[in-house]
Amino acid sequence: MRSQSENLMPESSPAETRPIELLTDNGYSIWRLWEINREPLPARGKYNFLVRSPQHLEHEILVEIVDGLIADIELRTMRRVQSGSTYWSCFAERHLSIYLWENDDYPPGDKLDIARLDPEDVMTAIRWGRA
Repeated sequence: MRSQSENLMPESSPAETRPIELLTDNGYSIWRLWEINREPLPARGKYNFLVRSPQHLEHEILVEIVDGLIADIELRTMRRVQSGSTYWSCFAERHLSIYLWENDDYPPGDKLDIARLDPEDVMTAIRWGRA
């Protein structure tokens, strides 16, 4: 039996102690490096991820979004989605996971440049932040 004075709350929440892991269908694990390092969300189009292959090899991957895409989405969303929005980290993560799935390998030089929007990017941006 527990005493009434015992603290039943966890010492820390799982989100504070362990970053979210995204797992691709072909076995790659992706973590947001800024969350691992407890740093703020990157502000302008450059996102670093830690990626582990199915063979357990780890690489730091930089995903860079060209400025023209950021300006395009700002315009299409009437500035609701701007350069510091969480939309861009999700965008970068999504494109990295697609690359890993389609190529079953890390991007050359551990860098992925994104220079075009696909229809899913635009639709997600338009819906971003709406209830």
